Amino acid sequence: MSAADLTTAIVDGAHAPAGLAEDRLALWTIERDHWSPRTITVTDAAGTVLATALTAGRPHTAYRKVVDFVVAEGAGDSAEAAAIAALEAARDDRLANDDGSQPAPIVIRFEEHPAQAALTAVVRSALATVGFAQDADSLPSVPSTRPEDAAFTRSWSLWLSAAPTRAVPYYGQTTDVTCGAVTSLMMFEENDLGQFSTDGTENHTVELDFWRRATNMPACEPIGLAVTTAEELLARTGDAGRKPRVILSAEGPVLLEWYDDFYERKLRVQLQEESLRTAESLGLEVERRWASTEEIRDLVAAGNDVFLLIALEPLIKDPAAHWVLAHDVVGDSIIISDPWVEQEHGESWVDTSALPIPLAGIDLITRWGEPEYRGIIVVPR
Repeated sequence: MSAADLTTAIVDGAHAPAGLAEDRLALWTIERDHWSPRTITVTDAAGTVLATALTAGRPHTAYRKVVDFVVAEGAGDSAEAAAIAALEAARDDRLANDDGSQPAPIVIRFEEHPAQAALTAVVRSALATVGFAQDADSLPSVPSTRPEDAAFTRSWSLWLSAAPTRAVPYYGQTTDVTCGAVTSLMMFEENDLGQFSTDGTENHTVELDFWRRATNMPACEPIGLAVTTAEELLARTGDAGRKPRVILSAEGPVLLEWYDDFYERKLRVQLQEESLRTAESLGLEVERRWASTEEIRDLVAAGNDVFLLIALEPLIKDPAAHWVLAHDVVGDSIIISDPWVEQEHGESWVDTSALPIPLAGIDLITRWGEPEYRGIIVVPR
């Protein structure tokens, strides 16, 4: 039997097949409505379900992820054809995009769960047939990156057109406040200047040390993060001419929205004033203007790494300011690596590494504050 002899159906929501073990069933029952879960079923001519897959993905991004993939025990000789049919359906599925929040994917991810659902020879063969390739493992950080953790995952990718050419070793932030530090540290890893280890023994220490030097307590504001990045670049390369620059549309201190208390606010203003003085002494450019998304795309396409200050709300419904690393361009999408993994809603590093976001999504998320401002840090290669 071939995939053409089977019937595929796709419905909204997560509808788990019967008989799953508790830990595997949790992949289907976790609340992930914001990620638009969809269930794919493959049946034979008699209506028997041979394979079931669950897909999901962040809004405003150009990817979908196969969360889990179940081939029925009774599929017999039809198992591989059913597996191929389900993966092809995931590849070809397009969500309604009436409000612009569900752009067509340019990559399909497959999330492998070694502890809950070790890959069978049938699934591995189906992945290869459809064109998935296994991605490099991430650096030990958040639970889904640690082989000893039950949440550990591996990533497989099927790029539907060109694939990114600039790989960034992925590291997920291990605290709520170290996104800026980790964004910069991933840039160093990309450029073979990193300090993270594959055994993970000192990784958390490296992360916290950088954050302590860059923080505006607790967030990292653009100028302070650029200063610490510049100091690290000089220390690791000896190249005094390789300097980050800041493009910030706000005229004064930023990321102060949470502070009503006079003294709390004053402290952070003073820290930012000191960062600005240090930036001037290091010769870092600070441009007070609005960078367009087209300019951001062109900066990344030219080979620069760009740190983006974003609002997480549109992506994961978290009303927080956040930093991500933009490091490649594919078509109309900027490829980012996002340090934050929303594990409590079913994310793993498979969602947040080499994540494509179209320019419309970039324009939406790179707005913060009232009135809105945009902040980016450009790091030349």
